[in-house]
Amino acid sequence: MIFNPESALKHRVIMLAGEEEALRRRALDDLLAKAGIQKDDFELETLSADASNPMEWYASVSTAPFMGDRRTAIIRHLLRIDADKLKGVDFAKLPASSLLILIADDEAGGEDRQRTLKSSRLKWEKAVTKAGGASYSFDPDPKGALLAIKQEVARIGKKISDPAAAALVEMTGGSLSRGIDELKKVEMFLGNQEMIRESDIREVVVASREWNVYRMVDSVFNGQTPEALRQLRVLIGSQTKAEEAAFQRILPTVSRHLRLLWQARICVEAGCNPTNPPESVAKMLPSKNSITAEQSYRLGALMGMARVVSLPAIERCFAIVADTDARLKGSLSSFSALDTLERMLLEMSAAVTPAAAPSRGR
Repeated sequence: MIFNPESALKHRVIMLAGEEEALRRRALDDLLAKAGIQKDDFELETLSADASNPMEWYASVSTAPFMGDRRTAIIRHLLRIDADKLKGVDFAKLPASSLLILIADDEAGGEDRQRTLKSSRLKWEKAVTKAGGASYSFDPDPKGALLAIKQEVARIGKKISDPAAAALVEMTGGSLSRGIDELKKVEMFLGNQEMIRESDIREVVVASREWNVYRMVDSVFNGQTPEALRQLRVLIGSQTKAEEAAFQRILPTVSRHLRLLWQARICVEAGCNPTNPPESVAKMLPSKNSITAEQSYRLGALMGMARVVSLPAIERCFAIVADTDARLKGSLSSFSALDTLERMLLEMSAAVTPAAAPSRGR
Protein backbone atom coordinates (compact mmCIF):
# COMPACT_ATOMS: atom_id res chain seq x y z
CA MET A 1 0.00 0.00 0.00
CA ILE A 2 1.03 3.65 -0.43
CA PHE A 3 1.84 5.19 2.94
CA ASN A 4 1.89 8.96 3.27
CA PRO A 5 3.52 10.00 6.58
CA GLU A 6 2.36 13.59 6.18
CA SER A 7 -1.28 12.50 6.03
CA ALA A 8 -0.76 10.04 8.89
CA LEU A 9 0.66 12.76 11.14
CA LYS A 10 -2.63 14.65 10.98
CA HIS A 11 -3.79 12.08 13.56
CA ARG A 12 -2.71 11.79 17.18
CA VAL A 13 -3.00 8.00 17.24
CA ILE A 14 -1.49 5.91 14.44
CA MET A 15 -1.55 2.12 14.18
CA LEU A 16 0.84 0.17 11.96
CA ALA A 17 -0.16 -3.45 11.34
CA GLY A 18 0.13 -6.21 8.76
CA GLU A 19 2.37 -9.14 7.92
CA GLU A 20 4.91 -7.13 5.89
CA GLU A 21 7.39 -6.35 8.67
CA ALA A 22 9.77 -4.47 6.38
CA LEU A 23 7.00 -2.11 5.27
CA ARG A 24 5.89 -1.52 8.86
CA ARG A 25 9.48 -0.71 9.82
CA ARG A 26 9.85 1.66 6.89
CA ALA A 27 6.56 3.38 7.71
CA LEU A 28 7.75 3.96 11.29
CA ASP A 29 11.04 5.41 10.07
CA ASP A 30 9.19 7.68 7.64
CA LEU A 31 6.83 8.86 10.39
CA LEU A 32 9.65 9.74 12.76
CA ALA A 33 11.66 11.44 10.00
CA LYS A 34 8.67 13.52 8.86
CA ALA A 35 7.95 14.51 12.46
CA GLY A 36 11.61 15.41 13.01
CA ILE A 37 12.00 12.85 15.78
CA GLN A 38 15.29 11.03 16.39
CA LYS A 39 15.19 7.53 17.87
CA ASP A 40 17.07 8.78 20.96
CA ASP A 41 14.91 11.90 21.22
CA PHE A 42 14.24 13.17 24.76
CA GLU A 43 10.53 13.52 23.91
CA LEU A 44 10.24 9.92 22.66
CA GLU A 45 9.35 6.93 24.83
CA THR A 46 9.13 3.33 23.67
CA LEU A 47 7.02 0.85 25.63
CA SER A 48 5.98 -2.78 25.22
CA ALA A 49 2.22 -3.29 25.36
CA ASP A 50 2.44 -6.27 27.71
CA ALA A 51 4.68 -4.39 30.14
CA SER A 52 2.46 -1.30 30.39
CA ASN A 53 -1.18 -0.29 29.95
CA PRO A 54 -3.19 2.21 27.86
CA MET A 55 -3.48 4.61 30.79
CA GLU A 56 0.34 4.83 30.94
CA TRP A 57 0.47 5.46 27.18
CA TYR A 58 -2.08 8.24 27.57
CA ALA A 59 -0.13 9.80 30.42
CA SER A 60 3.15 9.57 28.49
CA VAL A 61 1.96 11.48 25.42
CA SER A 62 -0.27 13.86 27.39
CA THR A 63 2.73 15.33 29.17
CA ALA A 64 3.61 18.75 27.79
CA PRO A 65 6.76 18.51 25.64
CA PHE A 66 9.80 20.14 27.23
CA MET A 67 12.22 20.32 24.30
CA GLY A 68 10.06 20.07 21.20
CA ASP A 69 6.61 20.36 19.65
CA ARG A 70 5.51 16.78 20.24
CA ARG A 71 5.50 14.19 22.95
CA THR A 72 5.70 10.77 21.27
CA ALA A 73 5.23 7.21 22.52
CA ILE A 74 5.82 4.08 20.44
CA ILE A 75 3.98 0.99 21.70
CA ARG A 76 5.50 -2.27 20.46
CA HIS A 77 3.90 -5.74 20.44
CA LEU A 78 0.43 -4.23 20.57
CA LEU A 79 -1.41 -7.51 19.97
CA ARG A 80 -0.12 -9.01 23.21
CA ILE A 81 -2.95 -7.25 25.01
CA ASP A 82 -6.65 -7.02 24.20
CA ALA A 83 -8.23 -3.83 22.90
CA ASP A 84 -10.79 -4.14 25.70
CA LYS A 85 -8.13 -2.64 27.99
CA LEU A 86 -8.87 0.71 26.35
CA LYS A 87 -12.08 0.98 28.37
CA GLY A 88 -11.92 4.17 30.38
CA VAL A 89 -9.16 5.66 28.21
CA ASP A 90 -10.32 8.26 25.69
CA PHE A 91 -7.57 8.79 23.13
CA ALA A 92 -9.85 11.22 21.29
CA LYS A 93 -9.09 13.73 24.05
CA LEU A 94 -5.31 13.67 23.60
CA PRO A 95 -3.75 17.15 23.31
CA ALA A 96 -2.51 18.38 19.93
CA SER A 97 1.10 17.83 21.02
CA SER A 98 0.53 14.06 21.41
CA LEU A 99 1.68 11.36 19.02
CA LEU A 100 0.92 7.75 19.92
CA ILE A 101 2.22 5.10 17.49
CA LEU A 102 0.86 1.59 18.02
CA ILE A 103 2.74 -1.22 16.27
CA ALA A 104 1.30 -4.70 15.81
CA ASP A 105 4.61 -6.55 15.65
CA ASP A 106 4.89 -10.13 14.40
CA GLU A 107 4.29 -12.70 17.11
CA ALA A 108 5.30 -16.36 17.26
CA GLY A 109 2.77 -19.18 17.57
CA GLY A 110 0.84 -21.83 15.68
CA GLU A 111 -2.32 -21.49 13.63
CA ASP A 112 -4.62 -21.08 16.65
CA ARG A 113 -2.38 -18.35 18.06
CA GLN A 114 -2.29 -16.55 14.71
CA ARG A 115 -6.08 -16.63 14.42
CA THR A 116 -6.34 -15.10 17.90
CA LEU A 117 -3.84 -12.40 16.93
CA LYS A 118 -5.77 -11.63 13.75
CA SER A 119 -8.96 -11.19 15.75
CA SER A 120 -7.12 -8.95 18.22
CA ARG A 121 -5.73 -6.86 15.37
CA LEU A 122 -9.23 -6.22 13.99
CA LYS A 123 -10.45 -5.09 17.41
CA TRP A 124 -7.51 -2.71 17.75
CA GLU A 125 -8.09 -1.26 14.29
CA LYS A 126 -11.73 -0.55 15.17
CA ALA A 127 -10.71 0.99 18.49
CA VAL A 128 -8.13 3.25 16.85
CA THR A 129 -10.62 4.39 14.22
CA LYS A 130 -13.23 5.07 16.91
CA ALA A 131 -10.68 7.23 18.74
CA GLY A 132 -10.20 9.33 15.61
CA GLY A 133 -6.88 7.72 14.81
CA ALA A 134 -5.54 6.20 11.60
CA SER A 135 -4.81 2.52 11.04
CA TYR A 136 -2.49 1.33 8.27
CA SER A 137 -2.22 -2.31 7.18
CA PHE A 138 0.84 -3.63 5.37
CA ASP A 139 -0.17 -7.08 4.16
CA PRO A 140 1.42 -9.25 1.45
CA ASP A 141 0.40 -8.40 -2.11
CA PRO A 142 1.90 -11.07 -4.38
CA LYS A 143 0.39 -9.41 -7.44
CA GLY A 144 2.17 -6.16 -6.65
CA ALA A 145 5.31 -7.77 -5.23
CA LEU A 146 7.02 -8.06 -8.62
CA LEU A 147 6.76 -4.34 -9.33
CA ALA A 148 7.70 -3.49 -5.74
CA ILE A 149 10.83 -5.66 -5.96
CA LYS A 150 11.90 -3.89 -9.16
CA GLN A 151 11.39 -0.54 -7.46
CA GLU A 152 13.47 -1.69 -4.49
CA VAL A 153 16.26 -2.85 -6.81
CA ALA A 154 16.25 0.56 -8.51
CA ARG A 155 16.40 2.22 -5.09
CA ILE A 156 19.65 0.42 -4.24
CA GLY A 157 21.12 1.40 -7.60
CA LYS A 158 21.01 -1.96 -9.40
CA LYS A 159 19.06 -3.63 -12.20
CA ILE A 160 17.30 -6.99 -12.22
CA SER A 161 16.19 -9.23 -15.06
CA ASP A 162 12.53 -10.24 -15.27
CA PRO A 163 13.30 -13.96 -14.62
CA ALA A 164 15.41 -12.98 -11.60
CA ALA A 165 12.64 -10.78 -10.16
CA ALA A 166 10.05 -13.53 -10.71
CA ALA A 167 12.34 -16.09 -9.06
CA LEU A 168 12.82 -13.84 -6.03
CA VAL A 169 9.08 -13.31 -5.61
CA GLU A 170 8.41 -17.04 -5.95
CA MET A 171 11.18 -18.12 -3.57
CA THR A 172 10.02 -15.68 -0.90
CA GLY A 173 6.36 -16.65 -1.19
CA GLY A 174 5.26 -13.27 -2.50
CA SER A 175 6.38 -11.56 0.73
CA LEU A 176 7.91 -8.18 -0.03
CA SER A 177 9.50 -8.05 3.43
CA ARG A 178 11.38 -11.28 2.83
CA GLY A 179 12.22 -10.17 -0.69
CA ILE A 180 13.76 -6.93 0.58
CA ASP A 181 15.74 -8.76 3.25
CA GLU A 182 17.06 -11.26 0.71
CA LEU A 183 17.95 -8.42 -1.69
CA LYS A 184 20.32 -7.05 0.95
CA LYS A 185 22.24 -10.32 0.84
CA VAL A 186 22.22 -10.35 -2.96
CA GLU A 187 23.56 -6.78 -2.97
CA MET A 188 26.48 -7.74 -0.73
CA PHE A 189 27.13 -10.87 -2.79
CA LEU A 190 27.28 -8.97 -6.10
CA GLY A 191 29.48 -6.09 -4.97
CA ASN A 192 29.92 -3.76 -7.96
CA GLN A 193 27.99 -5.99 -10.37
CA GLU A 194 25.01 -3.93 -11.56
CA MET A 195 22.70 -6.58 -13.05
CA ILE A 196 21.03 -9.15 -10.81
CA ARG A 197 20.57 -12.40 -12.73
CA GLU A 198 18.34 -15.37 -12.01
CA SER A 199 21.41 -17.49 -11.23
CA ASP A 200 22.38 -14.97 -8.53
CA ILE A 201 18.95 -15.29 -6.93
CA ARG A 202 19.07 -19.09 -7.01
CA GLU A 203 22.54 -19.10 -5.45
CA VAL A 204 22.04 -16.56 -2.66
CA VAL A 205 18.38 -16.42 -1.64
CA VAL A 206 17.16 -18.67 1.17
CA ALA A 207 13.79 -19.94 -0.03
CA SER A 208 10.65 -20.00 2.11
CA ARG A 209 9.45 -23.34 3.46
CA GLU A 210 6.39 -23.09 1.21
CA TRP A 211 8.64 -22.75 -1.84
CA ASN A 212 10.60 -25.84 -0.79
CA VAL A 213 7.36 -27.84 -0.61
CA TYR A 214 6.27 -26.58 -4.04
CA ARG A 215 9.71 -27.36 -5.44
CA MET A 216 9.45 -30.86 -3.97
CA VAL A 217 6.06 -31.50 -5.59
CA ASP A 218 7.11 -29.87 -8.86
CA SER A 219 10.09 -32.23 -8.95
CA VAL A 220 7.80 -35.25 -8.53
CA PHE A 221 5.58 -34.18 -11.43
CA ASN A 222 8.56 -33.27 -13.60
CA GLY A 223 10.12 -36.72 -13.15
CA GLN A 224 12.94 -35.45 -10.90
CA THR A 225 12.50 -37.87 -8.00
CA PRO A 226 16.05 -37.45 -6.54
CA GLU A 227 15.50 -33.68 -6.33
CA ALA A 228 12.11 -34.24 -4.67
CA LEU A 229 13.76 -36.43 -2.02
CA ARG A 230 16.48 -33.81 -1.49
CA GLN A 231 13.90 -31.08 -0.97
CA LEU A 232 12.10 -33.32 1.53
CA ARG A 233 15.24 -33.59 3.63
CA VAL A 234 15.72 -29.82 3.44
CA LEU A 235 12.20 -29.35 4.77
CA ILE A 236 12.55 -31.84 7.59
CA GLY A 237 16.02 -30.95 8.83
CA SER A 238 16.30 -34.06 10.99
CA GLN A 239 14.42 -37.33 11.47
CA THR A 240 13.18 -36.19 14.88
CA LYS A 241 11.33 -33.28 13.22
CA ALA A 242 9.84 -35.31 10.35
CA GLU A 243 6.40 -35.82 11.87
CA GLU A 244 6.09 -32.20 12.98
CA ALA A 245 7.09 -30.96 9.52
CA ALA A 246 4.67 -33.39 7.88
CA PHE A 247 1.59 -32.13 9.70
CA GLN A 248 2.51 -28.44 9.89
CA ARG A 249 3.84 -27.83 6.39
CA ILE A 250 4.28 -30.76 4.04
CA LEU A 251 0.90 -32.53 3.89
CA PRO A 252 -1.23 -29.32 3.94
CA THR A 253 0.86 -27.71 1.18
CA VAL A 254 1.03 -30.88 -0.94
CA SER A 255 -2.76 -31.24 -0.66
CA ARG A 256 -3.27 -27.62 -1.69
CA HIS A 257 -0.88 -28.09 -4.62
CA LEU A 258 -2.84 -31.14 -5.80
CA ARG A 259 -6.16 -29.27 -5.53
CA LEU A 260 -4.78 -26.47 -7.70
CA LEU A 261 -3.27 -28.97 -10.15
CA TRP A 262 -6.65 -30.73 -10.45
CA GLN A 263 -8.29 -27.38 -11.26
CA ALA A 264 -5.54 -26.55 -13.75
CA ARG A 265 -6.09 -29.88 -15.51
CA ILE A 266 -9.82 -29.14 -15.79
CA CYS A 267 -8.95 -25.83 -17.44
CA VAL A 268 -6.50 -27.56 -19.80
CA GLU A 269 -9.13 -30.09 -20.90
CA ALA A 270 -11.66 -27.27 -21.36
CA GLY A 271 -9.12 -25.22 -23.32
CA CYS A 272 -9.68 -22.11 -21.18
CA ASN A 273 -7.67 -19.54 -19.27
CA PRO A 274 -7.70 -20.36 -15.51
CA THR A 275 -7.88 -16.69 -14.57
CA ASN A 276 -11.12 -16.21 -16.55
CA PRO A 277 -12.86 -19.56 -17.07
CA PRO A 278 -16.29 -19.79 -18.74
CA GLU A 279 -19.28 -20.34 -16.47
CA SER A 280 -19.44 -24.06 -17.30
CA VAL A 281 -15.91 -24.52 -15.94
CA ALA A 282 -16.21 -22.01 -13.10
CA LYS A 283 -19.08 -24.06 -11.65
CA MET A 284 -16.71 -27.02 -11.22
CA LEU A 285 -14.12 -24.99 -9.32
CA PRO A 286 -14.27 -24.48 -5.53
CA SER A 287 -15.18 -21.12 -4.05
CA LYS A 288 -12.15 -21.22 -1.74
CA ASN A 289 -8.56 -21.97 -2.78
CA SER A 290 -9.60 -21.51 -6.38
CA ILE A 291 -7.00 -21.40 -9.14
CA THR A 292 -8.71 -18.26 -10.44
CA ALA A 293 -7.14 -16.37 -7.51
CA GLU A 294 -3.72 -18.01 -7.73
CA GLN A 295 -0.76 -15.71 -8.26
CA SER A 296 0.80 -15.43 -11.72
CA TYR A 297 4.20 -16.69 -10.58
CA ARG A 298 2.59 -20.04 -9.68
CA LEU A 299 0.06 -20.28 -12.52
CA GLY A 300 2.63 -20.87 -15.24
CA ALA A 301 4.19 -23.84 -13.46
CA LEU A 302 0.79 -25.31 -12.56
CA MET A 303 -0.51 -25.10 -16.12
CA GLY A 304 2.72 -26.60 -17.45
CA MET A 305 2.35 -29.64 -15.19
CA ALA A 306 -1.38 -29.91 -15.87
CA ARG A 307 -0.71 -30.36 -19.58
CA VAL A 308 1.24 -33.57 -18.99
CA VAL A 309 -0.61 -35.23 -16.10
CA SER A 310 -4.02 -36.91 -16.23
CA LEU A 311 -6.92 -36.53 -13.82
CA PRO A 312 -6.67 -40.24 -12.80
CA ALA A 313 -3.00 -39.68 -11.89
CA ILE A 314 -3.93 -36.65 -9.77
CA GLU A 315 -6.70 -38.70 -8.12
CA ARG A 316 -4.17 -41.42 -7.31
CA CYS A 317 -1.88 -38.80 -5.71
CA PHE A 318 -4.72 -37.61 -3.48
CA ALA A 319 -5.17 -41.21 -2.29
CA ILE A 320 -1.42 -41.52 -1.63
CA VAL A 321 -1.44 -38.36 0.51
CA ALA A 322 -4.46 -39.68 2.45
CA ASP A 323 -2.66 -42.99 3.05
CA THR A 324 0.45 -41.11 4.19
CA ASP A 325 -1.62 -39.16 6.70
CA ALA A 326 -3.12 -42.41 7.99
CA ARG A 327 0.31 -44.02 8.33
CA LEU A 328 1.70 -41.08 10.26
CA LYS A 329 -1.29 -41.24 12.62
CA GLY A 330 -0.93 -45.01 13.11
CA SER A 331 -4.06 -46.05 11.22
CA LEU A 332 -1.95 -47.92 8.65
CA SER A 333 1.33 -49.77 9.20
CA SER A 334 4.51 -47.76 8.63
CA PHE A 335 8.12 -47.28 9.69
CA SER A 336 9.58 -43.90 10.63
CA ALA A 337 7.97 -40.59 9.66
CA LEU A 338 10.80 -39.87 7.23
CA ASP A 339 10.39 -43.30 5.58
CA THR A 340 6.66 -42.66 5.29
CA LEU A 341 7.17 -39.30 3.60
CA GLU A 342 9.79 -40.72 1.23
CA ARG A 343 7.36 -43.53 0.36
CA MET A 344 4.74 -40.89 -0.45
CA LEU A 345 7.05 -39.16 -2.94
CA LEU A 346 8.11 -42.42 -4.58
CA GLU A 347 4.49 -43.59 -4.94
CA MET A 348 3.42 -40.22 -6.35
CA SER A 349 6.32 -40.33 -8.80
CA ALA A 350 5.23 -43.79 -9.97
CA ALA A 351 1.64 -42.59 -10.29
CA VAL A 352 2.44 -39.65 -12.54
CA THR A 353 5.33 -41.08 -14.59
CA PRO A 354 3.17 -42.73 -17.30
CA ALA A 355 1.11 -39.54 -17.69
CA ALA A 356 4.25 -37.39 -17.79
CA ALA A 357 5.69 -39.12 -20.86
CA PRO A 358 5.65 -36.82 -23.92
CA SER A 359 3.52 -39.24 -25.90
CA ARG A 360 0.77 -38.98 -23.29
CA GLY A 361 0.67 -35.21 -22.94
CA ARG A 362 -2.18 -33.17 -24.30
